[in-house]
This record gives sequence, C-alpha cells and structure tokens, in this order.
Amino acid sequence: MPSVSKSSLKPAKIAQSKIETMFQPFEVQGVQYRNRILAPPTVDDQADTNGKVTPAIIKHYRSLARQGVGTIIVESAYVTKQGRSHINQLGISEEEHLEGLEKLAQGVKKEGTTIGIRLSHAGAQTSESACGEQPVGPSVVNFGRDYDISREFNQGDVEEIVLNFVHAAERAEEAGMDFIEINGTEQQLLDQCCCVKLNSRDDEYGSAKIENRVQLALDVVNSINKRESVSIPLSYYFSIFDKIEDGFKPKDLKNMLNLLEKAGVDIFHPLAVHAMNKCFENKEPLCHWTAKYTDKPLIINGNIKSPQLLEEAAILGCAEWFAMDQSIFDRLQWYQFLKRKIDH
Repeated sequence: MPSVSKSSLKPAKIAQSKIETMFQPFEVQGVQYRNRILAPPTVDDQADTNGKVTPAIIKHYRSLARQGVGTIIVESAYVTKQGRSHINQLGISEEEHLEGLEKLAQGVKKEGTTIGIRLSHAGAQTSESACGEQPVGPSVVNFGRDYDISREFNQGDVEEIVLNFVHAAERAEEAGMDFIEINGTEQQLLDQCCCVKLNSRDDEYGSAKIENRVQLALDVVNSINKRESVSIPLSYYFSIFDKIEDGFKPKDLKNMLNLLEKAGVDIFHPLAVHAMNKCFENKEPLCHWTAKYTDKPLIINGNIKSPQLLEEAAILGCAEWFAMDQSIFDRLQWYQFLKRKIDH
C-alpha cells in the first residue's frame, strides 16, 4: 500500500484518528509503540559524578513505564566530557556508561514502554569545572557567572564533535535504545550555532544563512546516518521562538527541516513554551508549521498538562506523539485519568 502524505489528508480526519488511537498501539519507522503518550526527560542531575546511570534513574523511568507511558526519552546525555554541562549529568561518552544504560533500557522495555535517549553537547553553556577544559562554542560566548568564556571551535573541533555524536549513537543502539534524539535546542551547542546572537561566524558554520548555521547539525546527522552500526530511528529536537525576533522566517524553518530530513532525520520534535502558542505573525502553532514542511512523524511538546490541552493538540492533527508535562505524571493514576477524560 503506498504511503499517504499528511498534507493530502483532511485535518479533521487526521485529528479524529489521533484522538481515537491515543491509547492504542501503533508503529513508526519499524518501531512499535503502545500508545501516543510520551514522557520527555523528567529527571535531571541524578547520574553519578562519572555520568553513570544510578538506581534512582532506573527506578524513576521504570515507574513511569509501569504506569502506562508509551514512550520515554531519557535526559540529555553528554556525548563527550567536553560537552558536559554539569557534574551529575548523564553520560554516553564512554564504554563505562554502557552497563548502566543497558540496565535502564532493559528495565523500561520490560514494562512495555519504548525508550529513546537524547544526545547533547553543551557547547559554550558549561564551565571548566564541569567539562574539564575551556568550553567550546560557535563564537566567544559567556552565558553568565556560572559559566566560563568559550573559545570558537575550529575544523579540528568539528571533526571531533561529529565523531563524538556518532560514537554516542552507536552506544545508544548497543545499550538497547529504540531511537536516539539529537538535542538541537535548550541553548546547547547545535542550538547556539543556529542563534545569530550566539554565532557571529562568517564561515560555513555561520553567517546570516540558516543553511550555514545548521551545518554542524547536518554534519552530525549525516555522519550518524551513514554509520552502518546505527540503524535505529533518529529524532531531532528543536525550537525557533527565541530566533523569530532576530529575523527567523517560515522560509528558514522550511529550509532547516528540508536539510535535516535530507541528512537523515526520521522524526522531528519541535518544542514550544506552550503547545498551542502561535508563531510567525500569530498564525499557527509551531507543530502545525512543522507539518507543512515535512511528512516525517512529529512529537508535539509544550506544557501539555491537562486532558483539554491534550485534545486541543490532537485536534491539530499533525503529531504522532504527545509529550506530557511533568505535572501530569505527578498525579495519582494519571493514565486512567487521561484515558477517562479523552474517551468521554
């Protein structure tokens, strides 16, 4: 049966389908998911000082899985110590991290939940005490009193950073993760490159062109995609709201998504402060804009913490997963609560 573009379907038909199947199994990119409820990273600073998984991390995510979450994304794991943002951040940069990550993946999957891990490099948003050296970024940047001034990365740094992401992706697959997610937001390195306020370069990794500012992300995605040892789907996590005031236009979003899709992104994860916040002259939410420019599966994310907002997000008809706010998971019997409200 030929694939059907989302843009060729009526929004009402897609929306109704998403609401009806919210708590039913579905498949994307060869991976089976038991429902459309996604838990983004809901724990932080719980690793030990070497970046290893602790019992507290496993207990937390297994508990979420046991309660009914269909998909879990584990907190941003640094791909190299150079990119560690804080002392107790989770790591995936060394072979010694594998044992704990394997136990985490196995534990979550035993509960019937799909698990992915977010790969991250802090760039300039760190300190020498956390990463062991002067931070590296697209330009000389200082994020504030808790951080150190970064140096501008060179071509040698680029090659090393890209290789670090590739090796981290290989470890994620070896550990049993179902997918990986590249962190292109939260003012981490790839996001810093896309922000004109933080990237003053005039080479292939800078300038006013979005094609240049996204080049490091393209290098990372391309290199992972070409690695035969990595076969699990790749998601890209991004946001644009902080860039619109600096001239980021719909055409820039289109170009960025098209380039990333061509490089090998399988899933897009646009982040908004609020899922229904409109952008680009207050026309439509970011997830809807994203769906205009790609047919890849989408995760909608942005302060979804009530059944009413979950239904509003589903009515958009453009996302496969719905990332719920932490406050939902803090509610006793949250799964039954959501299901009862949606079903009625």
